[in-house]
Amino acid sequence: MSRSVWLSVVVVVLFSAATLVAEISGGNALTLPAQRHMVRVVHPDGAESLFLALQQGGSGPGLRFYRSDDRGGSWHYEASIQPDATHRDTADLLTWDRDVALVYSYEGPSLSGSSRHDVYFQWWRYDAAARTLRPSTPVRVFDATSNNEAYYRAELVRDSLDRIWVQAFHLRSDGRHIAELRVSTDGGQTFSARTPLADLPNRGGGRLLSLDGSLLFLYDAHQTPGPAWFRTRRDTDPIDAWSAPVQAFADGVYHGSALSAARAGNGRFHLAYQSKAEETLWYRFFDGTAFGPRQQLDGSSDWALQTATAAAGSDAVIFYNHVQSSGFDYDIDVRMVHGGVLDTPVLLDDQNLFKGYPATLEQVPPTWTQLPCVFGFTPDADSSGEARAVFGQALTSSPPDAGTPPDAGTPPDAGTSLTFDVSVVNKSYRFQAVARDGTALALNLTDSRTRLYASTDGARTWAPRVNHTSAFTMISTLSDGTLIADVTANGSHFLSRSGDTGRTWQDVQNIGTRRMLTPHSVADLDGTAFFAEYQTDTNSDTPINLWASADQGRTWTIRFTFQGHRHAHGLRADAQHHALWVYFGDSTAQSGIYRSTDGGRTWTKLLGGQPGDVVDAVVTADGLVFGQDISNLPDLPSAATLSSSGAYVVRARLPGPAYSSFGLSTGGYVVGTAHEPGGDVYAPGDVSAHVVVSPDGITWKDQLQFPQATSTDYVRADIYWELPTGELVLQLYNALGFGPGGMGYELLVPRRR
Repeated sequence: MSRSVWLSVVVVVLFSAATLVAEISGGNALTLPAQRHMVRVVHPDGAESLFLALQQGGSGPGLRFYRSDDRGGSWHYEASIQPDATHRDTADLLTWDRDVALVYSYEGPSLSGSSRHDVYFQWWRYDAAARTLRPSTPVRVFDATSNNEAYYRAELVRDSLDRIWVQAFHLRSDGRHIAELRVSTDGGQTFSARTPLADLPNRGGGRLLSLDGSLLFLYDAHQTPGPAWFRTRRDTDPIDAWSAPVQAFADGVYHGSALSAARAGNGRFHLAYQSKAEETLWYRFFDGTAFGPRQQLDGSSDWALQTATAAAGSDAVIFYNHVQSSGFDYDIDVRMVHGGVLDTPVLLDDQNLFKGYPATLEQVPPTWTQLPCVFGFTPDADSSGEARAVFGQALTSSPPDAGTPPDAGTPPDAGTSLTFDVSVVNKSYRFQAVARDGTALALNLTDSRTRLYASTDGARTWAPRVNHTSAFTMISTLSDGTLIADVTANGSHFLSRSGDTGRTWQDVQNIGTRRMLTPHSVADLDGTAFFAEYQTDTNSDTPINLWASADQGRTWTIRFTFQGHRHAHGLRADAQHHALWVYFGDSTAQSGIYRSTDGGRTWTKLLGGQPGDVVDAVVTADGLVFGQDISNLPDLPSAATLSSSGAYVVRARLPGPAYSSFGLSTGGYVVGTAHEPGGDVYAPGDVSAHVVVSPDGITWKDQLQFPQATSTDYVRADIYWELPTGELVLQLYNALGFGPGGMGYELLVPRRR
């Protein structure tokens, strides 16, 4: 298939500058290439973090976790895995829900016997309060008991029966290299030895993969002529049952470990590797039974060429280093595999230095439009320098094949039915926020609004947290955990700040009669917090300010003043594209959705009129998903999408104007609608607020209904928060059967049917 045929299917996002990750003591910081060094963890609120296991070497750092909270745009040191830099360990990672399991073992340019060359398994458990990973005590899986032996190049997988398999090579005292195998049936507490998988004359390498109910072990050896081999087993087979060795392909794998693999579903996977004799890069596809014909990934020949492969549905993204004609300088390139065919190479970085051992995620997250690749950037393979990240990714139209195991936290396949079970009904409190550590904050409906209550058990029980001098109306949570509240005192509204989860507050900015409309009237982007004003003094056009704070809400200045509007309904930040979105209502002329890519200094209108009358929206890889705040004919409220280029698509009719739009951390969307007195867009006899859900942002279903308590006020059902438990907080107002003012909340447990 020619490139011109499928340019509409595949788009490459190219960034001209690489991003610094960390300093490294050698260009091979991310070897072993066959290991998975990078994983993605999805937090309960849907935010994402990447964790990279990087061997920095040197006199102190050793093996460390680096973390990115903006999809690879910036990185910071998170935690030490193995701090002894005199023993060069590298790690293989896998995610298990929000936890990460890993093994670490020796890897270096030379290998000899050492009693230090052991293999350790370790859990890094997710800490919801701190939104990070916490290490458990390492468990030694393989023990080199003397200086005449060594274990090296360990990898791990999880099978469909939740057993943990660890494979490592064993240099024995007789010089043979044995592919050893151990398995844990108790979650990694203990490991039992199994029958070895291979006996090699030289240093071994390969990849152990878990493939939809089976395991596959691909392997080869250093400086050993001949093919690569593989063995397989079904998860339901007896514990030591493996197939006999089968020839994988005749050209073999350089050093046995110069490869990267990514699962493609249905027992299949993508393989990119360096061949032995030619020392060039190739691609093959394993179809569940055998490896297909090879396609040349890169024609240059050099010992240092390596790949990093990610699956994108049934397609693949392959990063690799290309040696220039001088033989000393390298590029980082990327190629896409679509429909089994390699696309044209795209250059990502051509700065003239050594570039080695790229690493990326094994699976492209479904909503991402760019993918980071981390590599070593040094004068040569043995000199110190930097680990850097570049970005490129295919957007493919081919979804994951049936049977592909989803990563924890990724959105469900389109068409999955999304429903809710109710776990808690509370008629005494009105929600205000969910803090970064998972603490819920609320007001007691029978107490003063100056008194804030907190819950640390998932909104089951509440206790007083603070008695403020001002009355709370709305609270927003910044990404660093800072709370920004709209409070009232002496007839004025103030922005109030708390840096300790609501225990103490300081009123920092008088905003007069302007106020927040929802918790999403505040957002933060690239270290700056923003607040967009809502006002009710006049129905006419009036200047509306966008406030900005560069010090976590301590001080505020006006960044931009909008003209021609009545009030800002809210704003959202798109960290991936460094963009802000803001929406206005309510008249046709005053409504609109705007986007800024320079920190709110200039704005582009992307959608106006009643279609642009939006209170809340969810940021996606392509733009926004939202419900419209339309309550009067001839226009009708709908669920819709808007791309960053302005492509507007109506997806489904809504039963009423939408006041909240929310994206679940596990995938899918929910819109809360209201019934406003005087509106005429409702079905005959309908006087309810509704909760409308979608598994994919395209198909929508009316899921829950809440009749109004009184006909003189609007009834609302809003979802703005998700608890660390994964439960959604459904906030109700003027709903029949609830507390004072028809207020209270329900906790909803998402279910896939």
